Formats: sequence, C-alpha cells, structure tokens
Amino acid sequence: MSVANPRPTTRANRNIDRWRTSSDPTGDDRKEDSAGPIDSLLVPADDAPNDSRPAYPPPRHAMSLLALESEQDESGDVRGWMPVTPFTSTHDGMARLATVAMLVDALGGMRSITASDPDWAFTADMSIHLLPAGPTELLQADLHVRRRGRRTLVIEAELLADGERPAGSALLTFAVVPRPEHLVNITINMTPGRRKMNANSAHEKLETDYLDELELRVSQPGIASIELRPVVCNTVGALHGAIHASLIDEASASLARSFFDGGAVTTDMHLAYLDLGRVGPLTATATAIGGPANGRLTASVDVHDGNGALVSTATTEVVAL
Repeated sequence: MSVANPRPTTRANRNIDRWRTSSDPTGDDRKEDSAGPIDSLLVPADDAPNDSRPAYPPPRHAMSLLALESEQDESGDVRGWMPVTPFTSTHDGMARLATVAMLVDALGGMRSITASDPDWAFTADMSIHLLPAGPTELLQADLHVRRRGRRTLVIEAELLADGERPAGSALLTFAVVPRPEHLVNITINMTPGRRKMNANSAHEKLETDYLDELELRVSQPGIASIELRPVVCNTVGALHGAIHASLIDEASASLARSFFDGGAVTTDMHLAYLDLGRVGPLTATATAIGGPANGRLTASVDVHDGNGALVSTATTEVVAL
C-alpha cells in the first residue's frame, strides 16, 4: 500500500481480485498477486469499482463481529481497541489469542500503509505473547514501527488491558517490495480520529462463541479445521491471515487439554505465512514438542489447505488453567 501522507481523502492502489471492496477494513492479503496486507481501509461504497462481484467484507465477517476500533495520528502511528466478551475470552476472562490476532493483523496492516510508502508491504510473520492480565473488558493495542529497511518492515504492538495493565505484545514482519503495477486505484480514508474499523460492526453482533460462529471444528485433540467461506476469507478469497491464527490457537489448546485433562489457553504464537490458503477445508495439526511440564506445553503447528499444501506454520506455548 502506498500513501504519501495521511489526509482526508487519499488515493492508493489496491488489488480487488476477488471481492469488490465497499466498506472499511477488509481481510488480509499475503502474496504479490493479491493485494498487500492492508485490511483496515475505509472505502466509501460510492467509490467502489462498478462490477458484479459481491461487496467485501460480506455480512458477519470474522473481523466485523469483533467490533474493532482504530485511531491513526498524524505521524501514522495506530492505536486500536477490541471489546472482550464471554464469547471472545478465555475461561479466566482475558481475550483469547485468536481474537488478539485479528486486532493486531488489522492494525498492523493499517500502520504499514504509510510506513512502506512509496513501496508495498506483504505480511511475512506474526508473533504474539500474552500476559496474565486478568479479566478484561477492553483490549488496547498501540502500534509503532521498529524498523523500516529497504526490504523489511517491522511493526511492534503493545497490548494493554482496560488501558492500564500490561497484557502482552506482538510483532509483525513485512516484506517490502516495489508497488505492483497491476493494482487498481480506490479511495482510502486516512484522516486522524477514532472510528469503527468495519461499518458492519454497528449492527452485527456476536451472540455465541467466536470460534463456533466461524464454524471452526476440532475433530480430535490437536486437529482443527475450517471450511473456506466468505466470512473467513480475505479480499482474494483465501483464508484470512488472522483465521490462520484461530486455527493454530484452537489446535494447540485442544492438544493441551488432552494432556492437562482440563482447561488450557494459548499464550504464545510465532506464525509464518507460507502461501495463500485458497482451497478448503483448511486444517491445523498440532504436535507436542517434548511433553507437558509445569503446566505448560510447547507445540508445533502446521496448516494445510484442502489439497494438502502447507500454507502456514507456527510454534505455540499453551498454559493449563
């Protein structure tokens, strides 16, 4: 994504290969033939390309259900918020990693717009570390650029529970490349100020467990899968980057529950994106590294698409409750 400076209405390039973007944040894109990583763009419907493709995001998309908010200052730094509810939290009242990944992914993409200018950035990996912050009502994330090299962009996120208690951190690494010439122009609102990241969030409410809403299923301990449907996809019809994390979170936690014979929460994840997940169902398989010790389990998790291709891989740490 390339934007010279934040201003009320600015033009930037974005590929809309599969869905016509007609509202704010969209899903994320991971390959040069897609659209870049930016999924937090406010795009007026009147400016969307005139074609027959369905608008993105579709109703009840995985991101709109989390009611994310964001604010970008004049320097480009980003702050965001996510309500934590019984449908998005762990048994101890903290935001579960699957939802934190969506917040971080969306905000990281938003921050990379100006940080990568005049080039383009594609997400390479995501690391999340969660602290035992206790019951939380609102999770806040503050994102800053740690490094902008010629070919690498690193963005760090500081997580706060209810605006005051340290809740963890996240790190996003992007590959910086020349802006692809085939991307089309759309209008992006980059004005400073706090706003909903997705207009659909105003009327779409989550009324059941987040992963149940996404129809993410566990077939046996350590194996979680999801069908490829518009509500879990990005703008090019591939699995949304944060849903990779949801699969990895639940595969890891379900494996740990079988060891601990009780509750478990994923507290750490390092995720590397390898390819677009365009063929469903997508399946995450978690394998224990060693065995459980002192109420903790380390796991290796691979995500394969419906053709058996490896699309992402991760290591995780899970803690017994």
